[in-house]
Amino acid sequence: MKISAMLKALANGVNPETGEVLGAESTANKPEAIRMLFALAEELLVSPEKPKKSRLTPEERQQRNLAEGRPAKSHFPWAEEEKQILAERFEQTGTIETLGDEFERSPRAVAIQLEKMGLITAEQLLAYT
Repeated sequence: MKISAMLKALANGVNPETGEVLGAESTANKPEAIRMLFALAEELLVSPEKPKKSRLTPEERQQRNLAEGRPAKSHFPWAEEEKQILAERFEQTGTIETLGDEFERSPRAVAIQLEKMGLITAEQLLAYT
């Protein structure tokens, strides 16, 4: 049963789950409650559905990130190939800030990935939080 139908049933003095008539002492049988239940039921019926958000393509997400001042790949998952290259480049350079620029991610995102891969410690990661 839809919510609006349940509210109308209550406003009519009927338990929407069992179909039993509510007792005269029930709060749902008070005039103020009946008016409120009918009003809520009607409001639910006429309220427009929220438009669904369209999914952005990866390129559009990157453009939005750049427009909002974030690195292009902010909040993107790391590809396995990217992780391998990251590990190799970290062994060569050791500078997280440079790797952030190279991989178009924040230094924090690079540090988190390096920590997950066991290349830096949790204490080293704290410097980027």
